[in-house]
Amino acid sequence: MPRRLRCTLLCEDLEQERLFRPILQRMFGRVYVEPRIQHGGFTFVFQRAPDCAARVRRFPNEAVGLVIVVDGDVAGVQARSAGVDRALREAGREPLQADERIAVCVPTRNVETWQLWLLGRRDVDELTDYKSAFQAIVRSNPMARRHAVDAWCTPMSQQLEETERARLPSMAKGRAELARLRDLSRK
Repeated sequence: MPRRLRCTLLCEDLEQERLFRPILQRMFGRVYVEPRIQHGGFTFVFQRAPDCAARVRRFPNEAVGLVIVVDGDVAGVQARSAGVDRALREAGREPLQADERIAVCVPTRNVETWQLWLLGRRDVDELTDYKSAFQAIVRSNPMARRHAVDAWCTPMSQQLEETERARLPSMAKGRAELARLRDLSRK
């Protein structure tokens, strides 16, 4: 079982928090959400990432971690991940390393794409904006967000994993990032 990681969640908005906070609580126990500003978006995440990463790096032997979540929007996973590294370098800090307890998740096009996938929609893609479609589901089923979290935490068949990698590579990468963080917390 992983050590109880004290995990900080740095995200753009409330919808990202609604998905990631309960997932991280199930994985690690304690989650602190970095306070957001209204309409902060990805620029807010890029501004806060250097200080949040520095806090984790100050305690390499402690059970602390950081999950950075930023929507891919039309820029995509690589551009947003590179944006995090650029923000770190511009602040005079080292870019992210694979052996540190910092994970970056880039829901693409946005977090609602991932939530719809988790609710069983297999026709979603990373180019379409699904915000209004997901909000319509939440209005008719207030438990939809919880069902999405439950689906994330439920083991997948190999076939579904392959389908997810093909249709939503950003989500497969996000799962891999959180699994890497979990594995590092066991050390």
